[in-house]
Amino acid sequence: MAFKNYIFDIDGTLLNTYEVAYKAKAKVLKEYNIPLDKKMFDIGFASTSEKSLELLGVDLNTKQGQDILKKESIYYNEFAKEIEMFDNALEVIKYLKNNHNLAIVTSRNKDEVYNEPKLNELLPYFDYVITASDVKSPKPDKESLEVLFKQSNWKKDESIFIGDSNNDSMCANSFGIKFGLAGWGAVDEVKYDYYFKNLDDLKS
Repeated sequence: MAFKNYIFDIDGTLLNTYEVAYKAKAKVLKEYNIPLDKKMFDIGFASTSEKSLELLGVDLNTKQGQDILKKESIYYNEFAKEIEMFDNALEVIKYLKNNHNLAIVTSRNKDEVYNEPKLNELLPYFDYVITASDVKSPKPDKESLEVLFKQSNWKKDESIFIGDSNNDSMCANSFGIKFGLAGWGAVDEVKYDYYFKNLDDLKS
C-alpha cells in the first residue's frame, strides 16, 4: 500500500538514544542506591521521563523523586553529544518529504524535542510535531494522534505510524491507522502491520 502521510516516533526510530538514556539513568540511580532493572528500563524507554522512572521504582511524589528526575535530565544532557541519527535518517526523511506529508508524535516534552541538537537537523522537514506537552495522555494513549489529525485533516487510511515500541503500536492501533515497526531500533517484541529492517526500506 502507498501512504501519503508518515508519522514518526523519535527515540529508537530517528535517533539512537538508547545508550545515552541508559547511562543517564544508571548514573542518577546509582547515587541513590536504586537498582536499575534493565527489563523495566526497556519497557519504559518509549515512555515519558516520569513514567520511565516510576517503572524503575522512583516515587515522583517525594522530594527525592523530583531530585532524581531533575538530575536525570542534567546527566542526559551531559551525554547527549553521543547521540546520533540512525543510518541514513536525514537522507530518507528528505526523500519522503518530496512526495509525502511528515509528522512526529513523541513522548518527549516540548523542551526535550527542541533542545536536541541532532533532532534540530530533522525538524524542518516535518509538517507537524506533537509532543507530550501538547496532550493530557501521551502514548500509548491515542490522544497524540487525535490532536495531529485534527490539525492536519489527514485521512487514516492514507497514514502510517513508524515506531519501535509497544507504546507506538498501541497508539496507532487504538486510533485505527497502520503501524510500521522500526526494526533497527526495536528492543522488544512488538505487534506490527509492516516491518522495516532499516530506514532505507521506507523508500519502497
